[in-house]
Amino acid sequence: MKSVIVRHKIIYSILFSLSCLIFVIYYFNQQPILHLPYSIGHRGDISQPENSLEGILAADTNHADFAEIDIQLTKDNVLVLCHDTNLKRLTGKDVDISELTLDEIQQLKTTNQEGKTAKIPTLEAIQTAKNAPNQIGLLIEFKPLEGDQEKTVDQTIELIEKYEFSDRAMFMSMDQKSMQMMAKKRPDWWIGYCAFGNLGRINIRLDDPFIPDFIAIEESAINTQLLEDARNNILPVYVWTVDDTEKVTDYLNMGVSGIIGDASDQVAYSVDKYETSAPKDDFHYVTTCPGFPQLTEDEYGYIQCPR
Repeated sequence: MKSVIVRHKIIYSILFSLSCLIFVIYYFNQQPILHLPYSIGHRGDISQPENSLEGILAADTNHADFAEIDIQLTKDNVLVLCHDTNLKRLTGKDVDISELTLDEIQQLKTTNQEGKTAKIPTLEAIQTAKNAPNQIGLLIEFKPLEGDQEKTVDQTIELIEKYEFSDRAMFMSMDQKSMQMMAKKRPDWWIGYCAFGNLGRINIRLDDPFIPDFIAIEESAINTQLLEDARNNILPVYVWTVDDTEKVTDYLNMGVSGIIGDASDQVAYSVDKYETSAPKDDFHYVTTCPGFPQLTEDEYGYIQCPR
């Protein structure tokens, strides 16, 4: 009986060791992540009214890589920074942005939970980011009403080029039509898809009408299968909205490429701490070049930094 137990223990030990070896081999043979992770302040920073110039500057002060902002058109077709289509939550006035002119909107002020107030800015906020001391970028989310897509895209392109800001701007939307239009007009810009809910399996083909440069997805939809699919398709995943420093580190260890959080100081601190210890080589990252990764002409690979 003792000899049987010993043999079983040996067999189980061998099987366990083989399982561990297979796991290690699999783990270290995953596709590398596309780029080093980004820290992104959600709607600017929670210390200031959302989507305000003050929020962008607060995220810059906190050394976030980007401030995420939302844009939509006024009645007189001017792009302003606001998440909600209706202004009741932010200003107390029960009216839609599409029903007001820019002059009417600028008579109102948004308020955060601490009672701080701010005006609703136009997308000229690009100039604020461009001149910010720490050179923060912008992740611009399009929130167009049906029929507003082309006006939103064209006005955004005009302002980005006016301020020569394309190397510090990312673009995304849940409205796939807007992103297809943007990618067709400016294929070299960093353009992604903002997903709400479960994406299912990811399988990108080069003949797809729109190939996103990244996807942004809510925290509740993150799972290992999605991250594995994204990694196999060389597709960065940015997750929102995360503020807990331990969760930020967990997601980065899982292979998430960007953290979007309300508290930009916590997100930036955690991402910087991770990058301090993370390897920065081509085995772990497809490219470690500064700026956005650039596809090769055949769109099958990424241009590497000069060595």
